[in-house]
Amino acid sequence: MKNHLLVFLLVLTVFSVNASADKYAGEFLYVGAGARALGMGSAFASVANDITAAYWNPAGLVSTRERTAAFMHSERFGGLISYDYLAYSQEYAGDVFSASIFRTDAGDIANTNDLQWYDTGSDGVFGEDGSGEPGDSGNDDWDSETNPSGTEGNGKWDPGEELIYDEGRITWESASDNALYLSWGRAVNENLSIGASSKIIYRKLMDYSAWGVGIDAAVKWSPVSSFSLGLNLQDVFGTWMFWNSGVSESVSPTAKMGASFEWPLSRFSTVVTFAADCDFRFEGREYSAQYSISDTGVSFDTHTGIELLISNTVGLRLGSNEGNMTAGAGLKLGIAGHPVTLDYAWLSHDQLDNTHRISAGVGF
Repeated sequence: MKNHLLVFLLVLTVFSVNASADKYAGEFLYVGAGARALGMGSAFASVANDITAAYWNPAGLVSTRERTAAFMHSERFGGLISYDYLAYSQEYAGDVFSASIFRTDAGDIANTNDLQWYDTGSDGVFGEDGSGEPGDSGNDDWDSETNPSGTEGNGKWDPGEELIYDEGRITWESASDNALYLSWGRAVNENLSIGASSKIIYRKLMDYSAWGVGIDAAVKWSPVSSFSLGLNLQDVFGTWMFWNSGVSESVSPTAKMGASFEWPLSRFSTVVTFAADCDFRFEGREYSAQYSISDTGVSFDTHTGIELLISNTVGLRLGSNEGNMTAGAGLKLGIAGHPVTLDYAWLSHDQLDNTHRISAGVGF
């Protein structure tokens, strides 16, 4: 039951269909792609040199000239929510194109719409002659003294009113978020590349569903071979989603900025990569963001990471994702003449269970 209630609370923010939830409408799009990047604390906007660049910075797709496919699976919050990612990329006429699918799925969500409640009003106390019957205040004196908030006996649930738990009135539902990214990257010159992603979003929560579209635009600049800067403007024009209930919600733009530095240690056949990102959002996420500027609607989250690539084969990673520690490891192999990557990432959380992510990629 504890897990079911936790999923229910998560869905209120992650899968909300209420128009007032605009500030969380795109939350599932912020999870990321690829265990390599996630093991580095999601500090990947300027690194972005594999197929997952379609998400982190599509300008980085120019680093994947061969045909490549990748997959990732993740269990979040103790297995309550699953997250899957599948992608394919290939070069055509000098540019690189990619298609990526993201899916978040949550089951066993408690639908409590049919529960009764004590219609006491938001103060949680019946009027002086209240009977205390479920769904009825029993209060016949509608004056400011016995009903100060004006919410007692109004026939609808208000914050502060007690729900009556009855398993017979609870149904268990599911929810999913899905996104298709169609991405493109082009090298302007040997130091500069540009890219973009168009995305189609489909969301389903119980009997409700929604469609939406959005665009990301990105640039990656490497003034020297060991240093890179990246900028990805996600949902650059805003992403609108329209529900079959008549409600619409939007995802505000996010500016994802990053810098990275490579330090080769030739003596140890190792390359060390340091990376840092900052995500600026403009949707009033004061409570869910790492930092925010009061009364402006502006918030920002930080990401830092380090990767040790030993003999171009073994990768060891550490990072911080919005203050939560991350770690990971990976292997680069050659199987039947095809490059294969296997990666694992771990994300800690103070209040919820740790998250484990596994991804694989193959070139052909």
